[in-house]
Amino acid sequence: MLPSYLSKADLHLLYVFIVVADARGFSAAQVDLNVSTSTISRQISDIETRLGMRLCSRGRGGFQMTAQGDLIYHAAKKLFQSLEEFGNEVMGARDNIAGHLSVGAVDNWISNGTSAMVRALSKFARIAPDVSLEIHTLAPDDLELGVLDRRISFGIGVFHSHKPGIDYEKISEEHVDLYCAAEHPLYNCRNPARLRDGITNAALAKRSYLNESHVAPVTRGMKSNAEAHQIEGIATLILTGHYIGYLPQPFAADLVKDGRIQAISNGDFALPVSIELINKRGHARSLVERTFVECLIDQST
Repeated sequence: MLPSYLSKADLHLLYVFIVVADARGFSAAQVDLNVSTSTISRQISDIETRLGMRLCSRGRGGFQMTAQGDLIYHAAKKLFQSLEEFGNEVMGARDNIAGHLSVGAVDNWISNGTSAMVRALSKFARIAPDVSLEIHTLAPDDLELGVLDRRISFGIGVFHSHKPGIDYEKISEEHVDLYCAAEHPLYNCRNPARLRDGITNAALAKRSYLNESHVAPVTRGMKSNAEAHQIEGIATLILTGHYIGYLPQPFAADLVKDGRIQAISNGDFALPVSIELINKRGHARSLVERTFVECLIDQST
């Protein structure tokens, strides 16, 4: 069994196990670990001996985590996250702020022209030039998962259904609107009866992870045989002239200016959406994280 303290060798073996578990096998982990499968097999056997339990099965049936291995995996992830946070705090205790910051945001929010993200990162880079930055563009569900397992420090986006274990803080607001292309029958339509019938019979370009019938009642029950994971995908479907769909107003502005799309019914279906900052509940923010949040809040208000 492991002693009450962990040696450098123990930490390395636990790290190898995490990489193997994430890769779902020895062969897939070779590239990240830069060692042979025989070496990986020996290292996994060593940590199993040290722990006195079997962590995974491997053979003709493929790689499979045991119940005990799953527990050790999550405990080891927490351990390495704590070590990283300790390192960040130690480096932050110097005269300069140093460490690592990983931030995720929904697509389009960073580059939509009104986002505070670029301004916040610019200010943060001036204050903390020695911090290494990692930026991810993810769907809301993936942002929440990333925050929960601490792969990312913060997520920024639109979250219509709040999950347990996560803190949500509103930092700004933007509007989305229902759009159609110039080739669509609803373009320039002002007749109330035609609008009503046209929307009822229209095909909706749907966000794959968003329950639009919940957040946008006008789309409830609308037929949809096309979906996209990103804002640009929705815009592409709208531009075909066969679909209508919701887009953030800042994103749509240039397309509207060029006459390629138009807000249906002159913006009557526009909706406000809250942009929220999320992080894992109960997580004590490091100096690096606190500094970033201060920059973000300052540029969002």
